[in-house]
Amino acid sequence: MAHSPKSMRSFSSMSGSPPKLDVSTLALLDSYFNEKAEKDRLFEELAAERAAAQIAGLAIEADEPAEEKPMISVADFRLAFGEDWQLSQFCALDGRWAHGMDDWMDDWMDTLEWSANILAEAFHSLCTPTTKIAFLCCPTAFVAFEHMKPLEGARLLEYDQRFAVLSPKKYIPYDIDEPEDIPESLVGAMDIVIADPPFLNEVTNRKLRTTLRKILRPEGKFLLLTSTSVEDVIEMLYDEPPLGPMKRTAIEIEHGQLANAFACWGSWEGAENFGAKKEDSQLLRHAA
Repeated sequence: MAHSPKSMRSFSSMSGSPPKLDVSTLALLDSYFNEKAEKDRLFEELAAERAAAQIAGLAIEADEPAEEKPMISVADFRLAFGEDWQLSQFCALDGRWAHGMDDWMDDWMDTLEWSANILAEAFHSLCTPTTKIAFLCCPTAFVAFEHMKPLEGARLLEYDQRFAVLSPKKYIPYDIDEPEDIPESLVGAMDIVIADPPFLNEVTNRKLRTTLRKILRPEGKFLLLTSTSVEDVIEMLYDEPPLGPMKRTAIEIEHGQLANAFACWGSWEGAENFGAKKEDSQLLRHAA
């Protein structure tokens, strides 16, 4: 036989109003949704601009001069595109989501943009107006490089096809699991390749090496941004020109948000001095 509640008080206590979030939690939620709305707005605006340019015939043929829109800044890029941690496209945040998050986030973004710009300046020092340079799996580095000074021969090879809106002419879909699936126009054509492998293991680097062997010219330069935890893999896989032997450059990359220490290696003679000319370029935060 069913039993009724002992009193109306016990029933009403179960059906009362839902618990309320505290003020700080509500503020964080409000900040999150505002940021998401701004990110969506920026991405849609960027996509619309690139689509309009293509419709107008400004960037339809890769071999024709194209009057493309100036590249966005690193700060706007990160806001518009967000982060995909699985693809390791951006620097990871730590767990500081409590008091002072807004101020900390502002400082973090300022540091990222500064670091990306320092790297871009270093990359530009290797280039001439006719240099062909490819950025593999490092969209932030590409954005900083193109924002500082566009180069006709720059290309971004990246899995996430959202990045096509950055520069339809210069974006090339790239799946590291299909390392030989490369456009014929890139085969043996690149003077410089910058790469930041999405995963820190030997398998990923073997796939990357396959791509590099296809696109890098025999006298080309290769720059690798990755964790020191795979240094033994680097020595083993990148051991013959033009992919090696690799030398750790003068640029020291402080990757404060992740457990792994990061560094930069170069494949050419004298690469150990790359980045040594500017004192403020000796310590960077990983921005690829």
